[in-house]
Amino acid sequence: MAGRKKLKINWDKVDKALEAGANGVQCAAMLGVHPDTLYNKCKEVYKVDFSAYQQAKRERGNEKLLNAQYELAIKENDKTMLIWLGKQRLNQAEKREVKNDTTLKAKLDLSKLSNDQLAELSRILADLGGD
Repeated sequence: MAGRKKLKINWDKVDKALEAGANGVQCAAMLGVHPDTLYNKCKEVYKVDFSAYQQAKRERGNEKLLNAQYELAIKENDKTMLIWLGKQRLNQAEKREVKNDTTLKAKLDLSKLSNDQLAELSRILADLGGD
C-alpha cells in the first residue's frame, strides 16, 4: 500500500498572493489544500509560523505599492497622488475655517462650576475671541 502523494506547494504563487494582500485561507483555497496543510508546510519548509511568513510577504507587497505610488506621484507629477501622499506621510491637511458661532444652543448653569472650571472656560472663550 502506497502512502500519500508528496504535496508540493507553489511558493511563488503563495508569495504573490500574500504580497497582494491575500490571507492564508485564500492562499490555501487557491492551491486546493486545507489551510492547516499550508501552515504546516510553511513550518516544515521555512521553519517559521505561517503568520510570520505572511506578515513578511505582506510588508514586501506594501513596500512595492508605496514605491509604485511614489513613482507615479513624482515621475508622472500626479497631483492627486502627491496630495494623498502628503496627507498620509507628512500629516498635511486642508486649512479648516473655524467659525465663531455667537448663538449658544445649550444653557450652561455657571453656578454649578468650580472656580477651576470657570477659569478654564474663561481661557477657552478668550482663545475663541469671546468675552
